[in-house]
Amino acid sequence: MCGICGILNFDGTPISPEVLNQINDEMIMRGPDDSGQYINNNFGMAMRRLSIIDIDFGHQPIANKNGTINVVFNGEIYNYIELRKDLEQKGYRFSTNSDTEVIIYLYEEFGLDSVDYLNGMFVFAIWDSTKKRLWIARDRLGIKPLVYFFNDKQFVFASTLTALKKHPNFQSEIDSESLLLFLTLAYVPSPKTIWKNSYKLSPGHWLLIEDNKININCYWDIKQNPINNTDKKTFLKGIGDIFDNSIKIQSRSDVPVGTFLSGGVDSGVVTSLFSKHSKNTVDTFTMDFVGKNNNEGNFAKITAKNLDIKHHLYTLDINDALKELDELLPIMDEPLGDSAIIPSYFLSKKAKENGIKVVLCGAGGDEIFGGYNRHYKRFRDLIAGSLNFLPIKIINKISKIFGSKISHYLFIAWDKGLAFGSDTSGIHLGLMRKIIHDSQNYNKAINLTKNQFNTIKDLEKKWGFNYSRMLMDMRHYLVDNILSITDKTSMASSIEARVPLLDHRLVELSFATSEKINVGKNFDNAKSSLKKSIGSVLPSQILSQPKIGFNAPVNHWINSRNSILKERITNPRSIELQNLLDIEMIKKIWSNHKERNLAAENLFLIYILDFWLEFHGE
Repeated sequence: MCGICGILNFDGTPISPEVLNQINDEMIMRGPDDSGQYINNNFGMAMRRLSIIDIDFGHQPIANKNGTINVVFNGEIYNYIELRKDLEQKGYRFSTNSDTEVIIYLYEEFGLDSVDYLNGMFVFAIWDSTKKRLWIARDRLGIKPLVYFFNDKQFVFASTLTALKKHPNFQSEIDSESLLLFLTLAYVPSPKTIWKNSYKLSPGHWLLIEDNKININCYWDIKQNPINNTDKKTFLKGIGDIFDNSIKIQSRSDVPVGTFLSGGVDSGVVTSLFSKHSKNTVDTFTMDFVGKNNNEGNFAKITAKNLDIKHHLYTLDINDALKELDELLPIMDEPLGDSAIIPSYFLSKKAKENGIKVVLCGAGGDEIFGGYNRHYKRFRDLIAGSLNFLPIKIINKISKIFGSKISHYLFIAWDKGLAFGSDTSGIHLGLMRKIIHDSQNYNKAINLTKNQFNTIKDLEKKWGFNYSRMLMDMRHYLVDNILSITDKTSMASSIEARVPLLDHRLVELSFATSEKINVGKNFDNAKSSLKKSIGSVLPSQILSQPKIGFNAPVNHWINSRNSILKERITNPRSIELQNLLDIEMIKKIWSNHKERNLAAENLFLIYILDFWLEFHGE
């Protein structure tokens, strides 16, 4: 696990080691154990290393035998042992035991097709000095990040935006569209970033630069035609076999491994199977919130009690939780509005304090096995898009006649994509219309959100209702919210988080099977195939309990009228928010119990965004 960066000067200007070091050192939390750099005239790349595999000899960059090909790498290649054996049979000889060196010789053997052989979470950059070629690839699901900017003179990449900003030619201008999208989605969707003129490399894509020309290519995606001839028994066995292997290869580490254990199915099966395969006592970490109606601690204890594990349970009240948030936001390279960032960060720190350097977590199970309510038809889905024949100006006028609740459903009825996007964040569209000062900005926000999810109708025609929603989540919410949280909060604590449920073989199997076999009939039977295939490792209470979630009790916090929250929400300090939002309307909403309750998520986003902008804004 590392932070990587690099600069390619198109005009032939030699690389400045000082600038490269400044970019690299900004990522020290991602890799406090080691650093290295490679410079070849007008190209340079560097890395910060968190040592997990081959601690003593896995230094980066790593080169091939004649030094013509060099690589920096962030992540883990889980099948590196198998790949290494195959390459050794072809005559390749290795000087380290690291997974990074495998990438070099795969590239020598298979060129750009080498990425197809990798099972892992990764971003790597290869400089081929013979061909004067830079090749950067991101893993299939987007578990590891890569951001970049370019102009006529250079191309610059890094693992974080804060590192990218250290380049003297980076343009520190907040992207107004990204701000609006954040207020609707609680994250900035790829390929955008919070900064204008900088971008995220999308999952399953690689970027190639030759002759100063940038080419981006999609090397992996879910096939568009599911195979319907798989029988249930074969499918369930396939899930069990792949998942068991995923746990085995993702447990490979030269440092201690633990798990994040919630009270749910996903982290429960990860912990149970890992505990079964581990030769050591397993450390697990769980967190509850004071004021949350349904906490997960008691259910996590049930799972832990059945296993020979060392269980750590923590509880945070609102003041402690906000302290964690205020500590985290200044070191996050981009704002994230999901309150799950708090427990994810807190538990990452606790894992590190207990000597754990790698954690396995249950992210991804909902997206590939239908774990969210929005994956199943509800009333809002019956009306979503039914008013799409009306111009947005008409919807706006009508909405002003009615209260906020009806206004919210009017916007849902206007477009399916908008309805789906707002559903992922819990944002109240009716109150968002009031909060944003200028109606033109509001119209722009909902149009941007609509366009972000405009493929939902086509997906539904090809895949059916359930899979279309699951695919939308996998391509958007999973990448830019769930996995972004996992990466940013674990790296802020200098630990590595792995996601065994997102083994690409398991994802491919799930979507290559008909909805009828993979997905339950309704939300009450959510993730039925996962439960039936490997649920036997869990206590029956875990299988039967409803989904709780990793989030904080934001509604409780907002309704408590906490003075810390109130001060920043009703008096934002950033100029961007002062210009964008109707501050007097926000104060009115805060003083109205009914509207404050409906707008809880909207108001919490203001707190997050204002705090982040105070430290990172222009």
